[in-house]
Amino acid sequence: MRPLKLSMTAFGPFPGCEVIDFKKFGSSPLFLINGPTGAGKTTILDAICYALYGKTTGDDREGGQMRCDLAPIETLCEISFEFILYDRHFEIRRVPDQPRPKSRGDGFTEQKPEAQLTELLPDGETKLLVGSKVSDATRVIEELTGLTADQFRQVMVLPQGKFRQLLLAESAQREKIFSQLFQTGIYKKLEERLKEKAAGIRRERDAFLQQQHGILESTDSQGLEELKLELADLNEKLKVLQQYKDATAASFLRAHQDLTNGRSLDQDFNLLAQLSDRLTALDANREAIGLLKQGLIAAQRAAKLAPLFTQRDRSRQGVRDASEKLEECHTSRHSALTRLAAAELEQERLAELQQECDEHKIELQQLEQYRMQLEQLGRVRQQCTDLQLQVDLCSNYRQLLDEREQLDRIDHYVKQQQTIFTLNEKFKEVELSGRKLADLFALKRDETKRLELAWHQGQAALLAAELKTGEACPVCGSCSHPQPAVVAGELPDFQKLEACRDALGGLDEQLKSTRERYVELRTEVKKQTDMVLELGTELGQNLEQTLAALKTSIASREQQVRSCNQQDVIHLQQLDRVGLDEHTRQLGDTLAGAVRERALLETNLPTDFHQFETLETRRSKITQDISAKLLLIEQIRNNHRVAYAGVEAVVAAEKDAAQRLQQARQEEQQSLAACCEGLEKSAFDDENDYLKALRHEEDMIAMQNQIEGFNEELQQLLGARRELENKLTGLERPEVAVLEQVLNEEQQRKSGAEDNWQQVDSRCKQLNSTLQKLEANKARLDQLDAAYAVIGTLSDVAGGQTGQKVSLQRFVLSVLLDDVLIEASNRLAAMSKGRYRLLRKEDRSKGNKASGLELIVDDAYTGKVRPVATLSGGESFMAALSLALGLSEVVQAYAGGVRLDTLFIDEGFGSLDSESLDLAISTLVDLQAAGRTIGLISHVSELKEQIPLRIDVQQTRNGSRVDLVGI
Repeated sequence: MRPLKLSMTAFGPFPGCEVIDFKKFGSSPLFLINGPTGAGKTTILDAICYALYGKTTGDDREGGQMRCDLAPIETLCEISFEFILYDRHFEIRRVPDQPRPKSRGDGFTEQKPEAQLTELLPDGETKLLVGSKVSDATRVIEELTGLTADQFRQVMVLPQGKFRQLLLAESAQREKIFSQLFQTGIYKKLEERLKEKAAGIRRERDAFLQQQHGILESTDSQGLEELKLELADLNEKLKVLQQYKDATAASFLRAHQDLTNGRSLDQDFNLLAQLSDRLTALDANREAIGLLKQGLIAAQRAAKLAPLFTQRDRSRQGVRDASEKLEECHTSRHSALTRLAAAELEQERLAELQQECDEHKIELQQLEQYRMQLEQLGRVRQQCTDLQLQVDLCSNYRQLLDEREQLDRIDHYVKQQQTIFTLNEKFKEVELSGRKLADLFALKRDETKRLELAWHQGQAALLAAELKTGEACPVCGSCSHPQPAVVAGELPDFQKLEACRDALGGLDEQLKSTRERYVELRTEVKKQTDMVLELGTELGQNLEQTLAALKTSIASREQQVRSCNQQDVIHLQQLDRVGLDEHTRQLGDTLAGAVRERALLETNLPTDFHQFETLETRRSKITQDISAKLLLIEQIRNNHRVAYAGVEAVVAAEKDAAQRLQQARQEEQQSLAACCEGLEKSAFDDENDYLKALRHEEDMIAMQNQIEGFNEELQQLLGARRELENKLTGLERPEVAVLEQVLNEEQQRKSGAEDNWQQVDSRCKQLNSTLQKLEANKARLDQLDAAYAVIGTLSDVAGGQTGQKVSLQRFVLSVLLDDVLIEASNRLAAMSKGRYRLLRKEDRSKGNKASGLELIVDDAYTGKVRPVATLSGGESFMAALSLALGLSEVVQAYAGGVRLDTLFIDEGFGSLDSESLDLAISTLVDLQAAGRTIGLISHVSELKEQIPLRIDVQQTRNGSRVDLVGI
């Protein structure tokens, strides 16, 4: 990753918008971020790390705590960072959570955190990768860089006070970092895959062993050989039982056949007897069948005369119906004449009713005019009501604004008091901390002076021990040595002296920072106190009573405003105070005009019709009267038409009924003559004789079917009896009971033989099935044992369960770490003048602790190796820097690794002497020449002379700003 441009707005100590254009430094620059303590040098790294991951480099502060207190309240705190990664150009923008002024009204609202990630394409277009979700932006950045926030801080950013973390990281932590950098996850997946496969083979083998045990238990056998012996004995026994079973089955079949034949012959003898009995019964019914045949012949003759008598009865009914119809017509003619006379009397009222309708219509037109005037009056009244409500709303809303403003001032006063209390607490804490630091600084200063004095005295004693009489002293040049220095005790360790000096320098920096913070807090407390006193004087006394009354009044007025038209409320919210007063004045003028118009309309309208209900009642009554009279007129005219038409219809019907009666009487005479003639020609003596012989058609069909059924059944019975008699000639009736007893005895013998055979056969099948399962189970177990011999061994080796307990991934990473340490040792040896080299500890760690990636240091001066934790502050910095540089070289040498194009180093140079500092800078210059971007953060004055490209952070009372130097 290579930075291009960083923009910071209201971030950390920077109140405005500060832009750092890294492109102006060149393609692979070595630059210095310089400035006094507390100016904001580290904030630049915090901004880069926060833009990418939403976390600062030290992870000590949340994003919401990074807003600049000196920035204007309306300025939004945000970070924008452009960078190039794998030849792709990206820009990420983040906004931390922070309070911001409301867009409408007073007060503040909470700004939610945002993040946008955009790719800038070569053709000038942009591609939005993440719209606003913070977690999505962090996830995509981790996928692009291949590093988490913690790993980014350990391999690309060495934060202040944390440059030793990568150097001192444990084996497991270093394994996690290196696996991400070198993308060796495939080896870890291979370990897990082998472990999972070996565990699966073990589980499957255990399952087969359990299955084998269950199979043997189900057969009550102790083993495979016992099962085979039992199976051989049962096979011999099964052959004997099979022969006996077949013999009993044949005997049973013969007995069953004999019984079947006997039962069939017995049924034939029974059927012959039944046929004889049925023929005897039919002979007894021959006489009745003869009478039934005579009745059927008479009925068929009577059926031929039936149409003549049916026509006669129909003619007689026609004469009766025509007579009744003529009588009804005589009665209807009298009623129709009476209704016609009454209708003619009602027609005389038509003229009077029509005149009344015309008078009502004229009055209805006048009422319609009154109704239109009343509707206009109603609209004006409603307009007056609406305008009055709007005027009241404006007045109420204006008072509500005044009361809210007063409430905000009181709230601000209370918050300022709380701020002063908090500042006083912080002031006391800083004052106490300053005193403790001063005491601790004095103690550490005395201790340092004692160590320096003891060390110098020790050096003098060592020099004096080398003096010889007659030889010149290398210090004073004298050849006589009257009082040479002697060692009073154990010589102090120079490293301990250096550590004490470093600690004293750190305490000095902390004390200066605490003193500056003390002055800032004292100034801020005085400023806030003066503001609160001034505001309290304006507000006066009894704030609690005033606050309670204001809250009650505001709640009441807000309820009244909410009950009004919301469109009117929204309109008022968009007006300022001057616009609100002007709007209220215009509403008052409009209301006065509407009141004048309402009075004029009420004067012109009759008093009785000032209410819409009274007018509508009168109008409705007149309308109903008109409708009733019109309906009555139409009804009178319709009644006359109906009565006149009724008389005409009745006269015509009476004439038609007389003609129909005459015609019916003629038809009756003709049908009587036809009936008499038919009786004379038939075999019946008279009409009574005809009626006795007459039958319904259904009865005649039933009689015919009964006769035919009798004849058919008689012929069938005679044929069946002849056939059975021929079949049974020479045969005797069998003893069925004896045959059934013989069959039962054979059935018992057969069932017993089958039960014995079935028991032995079931046991044989069970043993055969079990034998097949056991043989298949044994074959699968052999396969699993062979597979586990390979997979299990590979899993143990890859998982680090054998030998040195080093897993496959850790072994691969150890080889890669060796390459890193070669590069790092070359640089460390140069910076330490050949004294130190970094090595990998190859001995196995105690217990189950992960091993194989621990670091040790080879000290050429002592000829021994020791833990890296024993290095001093300056030595640790050089070792950590060498490790970071070596890691940068090796990671990019492996295809597919994470690209480490950039390295930021925050402090640490102050712990180096001038010679070590020159060596470190030389190393960084070599790395920069190889195409790396190196950024150093330090206030060491020597670095300003050696590094021409700088980002100077200038600190003022109004905040910090940045300047680019050397471009």
